[in-house]
Amino acid sequence: MDTRELSSPALKWAGDGTPCSGTFDDVYFIIGHGLAESRYVFLEGTGLPQAWQGRDRWTVAETGFGTGLNFLLTWQAWREDPQRCGHLSYCSVEGFPLRREDLRRALALFPELSPLVEELLRHWPAPVPGIHTLSFEGGRVRLLLLFGPVLPMLSGLMARVDSWFLDGFSPAKNPDMWSAAVLRRVAALSAPGARLASFTAVTQVRQDLQAAGFVTERRKGFRYKKHCLTAVLPQAPEPSGAPWLRLPPALAPGARIAVIGAGVAGCAAARALRRAGFDPVLVDRHGQEGREGSGNPCGLLKPRVTLDGGVHSRFYGASFRHMKRLLGDLGEAVAFFPGILTVAAEEQEEEHLRALAATLPEDIGYWVDGPEAGALTGLKGSRGGLWMPDAGAMHPPAVCSALRGEIPLIEADVTALTAEGSRWHLTGADLTVDAVVLAAGAVTPLLWPQADLPIRSNRGQITLIADSADLPGGALSFGGYLSPRAALPGQRVVGATYDRWGDPQRPGWDQPTAADDARNMEVAEDKVPLSTPWAERPVIASRSSLRATIADHMPMTGPLFDAARWRELYDGLHHGWPHSRYPAADWVPGLYVLGALGSRGFQTAALMAETLAALCSGSPLPLEEDLFAAVLPSRFVLKEMKQPPQRRARQKPSATEAR
Repeated sequence: MDTRELSSPALKWAGDGTPCSGTFDDVYFIIGHGLAESRYVFLEGTGLPQAWQGRDRWTVAETGFGTGLNFLLTWQAWREDPQRCGHLSYCSVEGFPLRREDLRRALALFPELSPLVEELLRHWPAPVPGIHTLSFEGGRVRLLLLFGPVLPMLSGLMARVDSWFLDGFSPAKNPDMWSAAVLRRVAALSAPGARLASFTAVTQVRQDLQAAGFVTERRKGFRYKKHCLTAVLPQAPEPSGAPWLRLPPALAPGARIAVIGAGVAGCAAARALRRAGFDPVLVDRHGQEGREGSGNPCGLLKPRVTLDGGVHSRFYGASFRHMKRLLGDLGEAVAFFPGILTVAAEEQEEEHLRALAATLPEDIGYWVDGPEAGALTGLKGSRGGLWMPDAGAMHPPAVCSALRGEIPLIEADVTALTAEGSRWHLTGADLTVDAVVLAAGAVTPLLWPQADLPIRSNRGQITLIADSADLPGGALSFGGYLSPRAALPGQRVVGATYDRWGDPQRPGWDQPTAADDARNMEVAEDKVPLSTPWAERPVIASRSSLRATIADHMPMTGPLFDAARWRELYDGLHHGWPHSRYPAADWVPGLYVLGALGSRGFQTAALMAETLAALCSGSPLPLEEDLFAAVLPSRFVLKEMKQPPQRRARQKPSATEAR
């Protein structure tokens, strides 16, 4: 998981109920005037709501979320404006996030905001570093909470900002929030003509903003304050950073987008695209959602946790939390059975899981000894294990159906994509659209071979057995897994094998074998021996499917490209030359991929779909830049180009070998 630390605000409460930060010895707002001051300084100071009128999308960014007052007032102004923009994104940095109960107490002082406050509190995330994306108003209002120090979080933000609210504690008490480096990053993230407002008008802040390219103006302060500050950025600075991370232009509002594949990846993508204002259509060779890799009768949703706190750990932690929020939004349409025990079958596993538990927030997992593991799951006589209270089991086809909703689905086996001017024609579907998303699992590379996507096919088989009294009632993970009793009354799922398959068009992958059932039982017997040997339990049914996997165990989401063209553009990367020597990324217009989810599709699909919709709409990405680089489809070509030419020739596998 993410091992970066967040600090406590050391919250104190004044006698009149005003919340104060003990860390910075400053108040969050003025009691009795908080609403009026925020409206005057920030909304009026940036010309809102008038500025967003007639626009399809608008992005506000803020330094210092605090109690969320500015966000709530902006959301309220958006709600009440009949000429509002179609979609509002609000990005806010907070290095000292409040606990939910403290947020509730502080915002209780503003009863006129209570409906919005309750919505915010219902979605309020755990205080874990990174970007937390919350959605309101059917996806038309997005709140991206950037939990962490201001400069690193803004440095990782991928957005184009129209309005800035600079609202940290005063520069004298919290200078890091107002440093020249922070204000330069504010400028770098700004759209041309972006407007900025702040309650402070101190000379150093004005000078640093001017040095960053802003034209500043002091205006009359609120009540007893002499001045506050507004500024405008006439033109955005020249792009900096890695040119291969430059994002493609946004699609037109309402664009017709074909999503090929109706598994969890495709259904999540279609839902996110519709909420972002597009017109998606699913295309699947079965004519129904959740038929192949997403069609198992029961699956486990649990985070992939590691000790290092690196990119993988941060990504999978963020993905898990995002999927849990999505399941909450889907409500009763999806049954969820919480709690999974990762079993420590041997001493070495116990040592590893204990060490892992010591690094995890309690909402993710904690160590339980043998008796407690037995009380939680019914597993008797174990060493204990890692208990994950928010992980759990669900029915994958039901999740796919809930994600799809009323989005149309065409039964067709797409065999090729052809660009026709600015549009795409799908051979096999007799369909022409504005854009295409490839979410077809293991066959995705066959639909756009020009990208040389190194997606591989792995076959997995699950085994269904009859439930019995000696089986533990809870969900277990042990290298394989056992589904919980409550998920499928009378039946339990034991899984799963995981074998390289090769060509996804080679027949036979969907034919279960007795040998693979036996392998599932052998793993269970080795890790979780019970009074009745696993091999003696009758098999009710089996199911096999393909997983789309990739060497670095990260999914793949983003715009597609022509690998041969990219090898020309970035042939000199192995020299270590400055980024400025290379041109911006050359993407194939209107073509995207969401794939390589492996066996963790139900953990990662929601965050990847949110990322895809943000890319298509030009909205702020829900991933920090290094995490986006880690899921970028072109990352393998870039890695190849960073090697000397002679090493590339030795290391490059053929397309067949990659699969």
